[in-house]
Amino acid sequence: MDHAQLTPIQSAALFVLLAESRELSNPELKEFGPALDKQARDHLNALGLVDSRIGARRAWFHTLTDRGWAWCAAELVSEPPKRSTAPTKAMYSVLAGLARYLDDEDLRLHEVFGRPRRANHEDTVTRIASEPVSLTVDPRDQIAAAYHARAAAAGDFVLVTDLRADLPGISDEIFDTTMVEFQREPGVSLIPQEDQALLTPADRAAAVVVGTQPCHLFAIEEI
Repeated sequence: MDHAQLTPIQSAALFVLLAESRELSNPELKEFGPALDKQARDHLNALGLVDSRIGARRAWFHTLTDRGWAWCAAELVSEPPKRSTAPTKAMYSVLAGLARYLDDEDLRLHEVFGRPRRANHEDTVTRIASEPVSLTVDPRDQIAAAYHARAAAAGDFVLVTDLRADLPGISDEIFDTTMVEFQREPGVSLIPQEDQALLTPADRAAAVVVGTQPCHLFAIEEI
């Protein structure tokens, strides 16, 4: 089947379904930008790019098909549609960059967008930050929870800057003291950033000093 030429709204809907990698209702699609009317939905269904069904409250739900994934992969290396607006042209520049990355790393789209999702970081951080700090709550537990919300896997380093930002209820003094004590535990690391050029002024200000050494990266192994 030839590569279908779609309208900007239809293309945008496919890319949203790709990025989310899950079934989306029309109201959810509208939150991201493109909503599919009947004509667009029927067209994408007829091309085999999207599967649609009626769900709760008579809302339409849409899923990207295998053919839809293939269309998106091909579109990464395509020129923007004729008479595209500036935002659309900019999006295609980003898509071209993504295509170069996939090619360099020998990856496929599903390996980037089809991965199982981790727990929502913002929800986790909101919950952690809203928990009051008291004598019965160990700041070490809050730091560990904030770390696991940030780290993709145990042992990955996260910035001390981010941990401070995620725990506004812990004073700087308690945070620093807890981090210095915590890093003495087996499997816990608090180290400087070797490449100082990567540090922002905020990263430098947020560093925890161990001895005389400002430390910017923190990690917890599975212990």
